[in-house]
Amino acid sequence: TWSFTDSKIDKQFSKGEKEIPIYNPISSDLDVLRRSILSNLAIYLKKNQDRGYEDLSLFEIGPTFFGKNPGEQQIVIGGLKSGKINRKSWLDKERNVDVFDIKSDAIKTLVELGIEEKNLFVSDNTKQSYHPGRSGSITLKSEKGPHLAYFGEIHPAIIKNLDYKDKNIFGFEIFLKNIPEPNKKLRQSKKSFQTSDYQKSERDFAFVIDKIFKIGALEKIIGEVDENLIQNVSTFDVYEGANIPKDKKSVAINVTLQSINKTLTESDLDDISKKIIDTVNKKTGATIRS
Repeated sequence: TWSFTDSKIDKQFSKGEKEIPIYNPISSDLDVLRRSILSNLAIYLKKNQDRGYEDLSLFEIGPTFFGKNPGEQQIVIGGLKSGKINRKSWLDKERNVDVFDIKSDAIKTLVELGIEEKNLFVSDNTKQSYHPGRSGSITLKSEKGPHLAYFGEIHPAIIKNLDYKDKNIFGFEIFLKNIPEPNKKLRQSKKSFQTSDYQKSERDFAFVIDKIFKIGALEKIIGEVDENLIQNVSTFDVYEGANIPKDKKSVAINVTLQSINKTLTESDLDDISKKIIDTVNKKTGATIRS
């Protein structure tokens, strides 16, 4: 799309940032330089919805502007997704697109750009154009690392103001300037796919941890305990309430364990489980929920 857009749409996605008007716009609805990659995507998502198209996924790579002078711009990847998954499928249950779908799109794109998934740190930091409870941010290696992306449900106020036909809309923005340049091309640096012939085992842990501690950071700590044995770490429950101190939360985590060269014995599994518990306790102060 054009680098200019409709000021009425652009201000929905760029509250608090200075508007950049065009003195000789080619039309009245293309009167500013876009401050968000989502501004024009939002216009075309609505046009497609109004013409009866369902289950849309649109993306664009292009410049956004934060000033009128040369160089005051950056290249951003933006995507918008709306509708349902498995609509009218006889095989799979129909469901609405959700925040985990758009999070997955953002993460997969970053991985394709050459960043290892274990180096992506996901937090609940967000900005005003996203739903505050169903959105997040991706940074490199830690919460204070280079900011790579935003993702989440578009804010309900924007959905209402733009009068969308299907109000289930999610988006992401990826900031290419913050992505480290790889030393080798991805096809050269990508590790070959390895499978293990040995059985995998799973262990569940319920940690009682400070309420403000980020779950992404906890998963990262566990994953780094033994990268050869720990194949996957995922959170399946977060609980606050009865029997949990007010300033704490209970986080239930599933860990998949598998060796590339042997079947893990009960003793091996006990050893790695103890190591996980001890490491988490040492680094976060968390305890196992009794």
